[in-house]
Amino acid sequence: MSMLAEPRRKQKWSIDPRNSAWSNDDSKFGQKMLERMGWSKGKGLGRSEQGSTDHIKVKLKNDSYGLGANASYEDNWIAHQDDFNELLAQLNNHHAQNKLPPEEQRGFSLEEKSKMSRKRVHYMKFTKGKDLSSRTETDLNCIFGKRAKPTKNQEEVRNVYIKRKITSWSELSADDRYISAYMSSVGY
Repeated sequence: MSMLAEPRRKQKWSIDPRNSAWSNDDSKFGQKMLERMGWSKGKGLGRSEQGSTDHIKVKLKNDSYGLGANASYEDNWIAHQDDFNELLAQLNNHHAQNKLPPEEQRGFSLEEKSKMSRKRVHYMKFTKGKDLSSRTETDLNCIFGKRAKPTKNQEEVRNVYIKRKITSWSELSADDRYISAYMSSVGY
């Protein structure tokens, strides 16, 4: 039963609403092909004929709720909203536990200085782009083009090759050749 507050919907019925003209037509190409392979009307498709015996039907959708939505849309929406709120609360609790001491949090921030000044000369994008106080060490290394420090494994491989002092290229195995070529390309 429809509620009074819902908009009225007109339904259009076609001449053949159950599509019986199509389902009773025996001249369809797909049906002929299936009959040649051993299928007959009333049987389902599949190895043990467990598939649907009816043809695919069109379902009229007169709302804008989205695919798969049903009459209990509001209940689903509320449940999803509750789940999302719970997730946000968990994230807030997680980040609240990892707070830094107040000494480390304070520092020169161009964004804060710009907000405090009487003349708002800097726009938000400008100050965020120029303010490097909130960047991590790896971000700063990327910005200034500093190379990453070599890891212990790279240093060990370099030391092994220096100690061995290989004289001829034929002494090396294929793996050693690859590693030495890589090390020379990196600059070791």
